[in-house]
Amino acid sequence: MTIYRGSNQRVPEYHSWVSLCVGMGIRSYVELGVGSSWEHSQVGINVITVDILPNGFPSIPHVQGDSHDLGTLHQVLTILGGPPDCVFIDADHSYDACRQDFDMWYPAATKLIGFHDITLQEGSDRFWNEVKRQYPSVEIIGRDQASGEAWQRGSGTNGDLHAGGIGVIFKGMDL
Repeated sequence: MTIYRGSNQRVPEYHSWVSLCVGMGIRSYVELGVGSSWEHSQVGINVITVDILPNGFPSIPHVQGDSHDLGTLHQVLTILGGPPDCVFIDADHSYDACRQDFDMWYPAATKLIGFHDITLQEGSDRFWNEVKRQYPSVEIIGRDQASGEAWQRGSGTNGDLHAGGIGVIFKGMDL
């Protein structure tokens, strides 16, 4: 299986996330933010991106709109024909925006909610640290120097970055 890897993801984190989604049987996936890492035709997953910006990936359906707008959510649900299995939050990384995205999209997702940049100190990290203890969750954080260098394009990192990481919340899981 060949999977497109967008530049917005650190390779080991991305592959771990894709493996988790495939293993969980994700069939419909909504990414908030236009930096989609998915090529739906290659993994058999129906992908839709949502952003206030135009679509950056012509082969992936896109809803141009505010991810905090109920009309945008309804438009996505109509396109999918029902709720998505997974929503990946990777739009505005401020605390308030992450909170609004989570409050809007968590009820819609059936299996997983993903958060990108859970180590980014712009607010997404603070929101993630609050919400991760309230739900079944895991963190995917790459630590190797090589993938950090490649992702940050030679920034001299030792593998610990000021951004990155994927937080995962599981839905409908018996504990």
